[in-house]
Amino acid sequence: LSSGINAEYGVSGGVHVCALDTRWRVLWRDTYHWEGPISDLRFLSIQGVLCLVVACAVEQVVLFSHLGRRCALSSPTLLPDSHQYDTPTCLRIMDIDHDGQPEILVGTYGCMLLVYKVTVTEEGCSGVVRYVRNYNSPLYSVCYSDITGDGLWEIVLLSHNGLHVLQRCLGTAAAIIARLIRDYTPTKSCPFFSEHLEV
Repeated sequence: LSSGINAEYGVSGGVHVCALDTRWRVLWRDTYHWEGPISDLRFLSIQGVLCLVVACAVEQVVLFSHLGRRCALSSPTLLPDSHQYDTPTCLRIMDIDHDGQPEILVGTYGCMLLVYKVTVTEEGCSGVVRYVRNYNSPLYSVCYSDITGDGLWEIVLLSHNGLHVLQRCLGTAAAIIARLIRDYTPTKSCPFFSEHLEV
């Protein structure tokens, strides 16, 4: 029985991943090395599969899938074009299109925000660029939060020039909310919604 998977990284270019049992004993460990420092690292759970996303300062962003398996770091998937815009500086995992599967957001020193859609199979995973946006200065951090307090989460980017807030178009947001309500199936475990909810 595993209590969790941990990962650590540093400027040496190495990423160390280990799985621990409920008594904090190491079940397995794995290491992968890059030629440059690691700028960010995030876990991603998609379609029930645990993955690890790693951004290196001098290489493409790498995605490792099926982390529950021993030696999971031996088969990396490169995210296309993630090295075309200078150093990948930051990563964030979020479901920005509300389809139930998270996307990978990559900010770069080359002033670009890249959004990837990831597909996972038994053999591995693949990523496709779904959205690209250019800024006037390098991006240092990206987060996802409801900073305006209107109930809709915004993408917040920190760049060399300041803070950028990407808000969802209200028409698009209303359509997504209507679809989610329409497709919602009430269950006994969620007593907050009526069985006769209408849109």
